[in-house]
Amino acid sequence: MLTVGGHRRLRRSGASDPRREIEILDCIARGMSNKEIARSLTISDQTVKNHITSILRKLAVNDRTQAVIYALRRGWIKMSDEVGAPPE
Repeated sequence: MLTVGGHRRLRRSGASDPRREIEILDCIARGMSNKEIARSLTISDQTVKNHITSILRKLAVNDRTQAVIYALRRGWIKMSDEVGAPPE
């Protein structure tokens, strides 16, 4: 995790890709389940779980909802009117 001006940011650490993690956060914000995310991004359910674990650890939050709120407040993702829609 990178800290700039007191703000945490997603950063490449090990095998996790920050761009993919932002995609995962966007899907979570759209109300998608792990299975739906996996199907949408053509990755395995376990890979989705691994990304979510990495996101929670990097952002020092306890759950998916806190991670989405964190990302929304920082402008990393935006809310859409369409629930369950795949990311653009």
